[in-house]
Amino acid sequence: MPASPGHVVVVGAGVFGAAAALELRRRGWDVTLLDPGPLPHEHASSTDVSKVVRMDYGADAFYHELAEAALEGWDRWNREWPRPLYHQDGFLILSRGPMAPGGFEHESWRVLRERGYRPERVSGSDLGGRFPAWRSGALTDGYFNERAGWAESAEAVARLVELGQAAGVRWRAAAFRSLREVGSSVGGVITTAGEHVEADRVVVCAGAWTPTLLPWLSDRLRATAQPVVYLGVDQVDHFGAPAFPPWAADIAGSGWYGLPALADGRLKVGHHGRGIAVRPDQRPAVSDGHVQALRAFLRETIPSLADAPVVGTRSCLYCDAFDGDFLIDHDPDRPGLVVAGGGSGHGFKFAPLHGVLIADVLEGHPNRWAERFRWRSASAGRSEAARARKA
Repeated sequence: MPASPGHVVVVGAGVFGAAAALELRRRGWDVTLLDPGPLPHEHASSTDVSKVVRMDYGADAFYHELAEAALEGWDRWNREWPRPLYHQDGFLILSRGPMAPGGFEHESWRVLRERGYRPERVSGSDLGGRFPAWRSGALTDGYFNERAGWAESAEAVARLVELGQAAGVRWRAAAFRSLREVGSSVGGVITTAGEHVEADRVVVCAGAWTPTLLPWLSDRLRATAQPVVYLGVDQVDHFGAPAFPPWAADIAGSGWYGLPALADGRLKVGHHGRGIAVRPDQRPAVSDGHVQALRAFLRETIPSLADAPVVGTRSCLYCDAFDGDFLIDHDPDRPGLVVAGGGSGHGFKFAPLHGVLIADVLEGHPNRWAERFRWRSASAGRSEAARARKA
């Protein structure tokens, strides 16, 4: 390993931080990963049983290409790691009405085809025959994209942390209080216990905690909670791929998405919407009203799940950027500080790219994806194409 260019403290050991710490260590940096633990942290958004991995992004070809590159990374990790953590079970995308230009489903279909993919069209009348758990006619139109799937998210983060520690990343089980200022620059961090951790660079990858730890970013980033419900099913094979792949049902309007059942019978149904603004240390419980709304949706679409027992719930914490894009750049007012956040509920799928992207930004190397995630002021902007516009 080449001579170290210096010491970097990475704050936060979610998917952004774990990937960044590993890549920076591979490049020769002395790396301290600051996180109170346990690792993976139980409240981090990336610490969940499963996450959808997709390149279906409406008309936004940038994210389609970014996800395409990430999928190649997941394939590589599957080859390199002791067991595959990405499962290419495909992605079923359904529309309440006929797919029409301008809609998320149609534009995703169009971009896929223009870029050489051949997603399988699924009509409402054929839905139940092709995917038996779904009620035919419940949704009108859609398609199945075989180049997609899901990842065991907590296991993937744990693997990144393990690889980092094996490479020499030091985990410091402590919580961030403030930046350590040296003149006009950032020279490390101060923990809540009052310890000074000196560093040449600081990378804050604190997820939903970022706007709390760095309050000057609160006009650009905010923490939101999104409800997740786990249902218990007896017929795991009936609710597993290929019969029951990851899915999104009129997601830009309804917010509903789901994943196949795990071996222990847990089946996850989430909501990708505006969410509820929260402090990350005060996460709300998933309401009875939300569970009732989910059951009403399932009675209409997947009747055999409508009365399945709830075996768990979770408020998934997002670090929402005002425009839905990540924020990965140097803080122009605080030399020595890099911020990597704004996952906005769709950042995990890009896990194989985060480490290189963050390290390139820190070291000032060109990276084809970095421009979109540059430092920017808050303004009325985009939002991620699959995101429902309601809570």
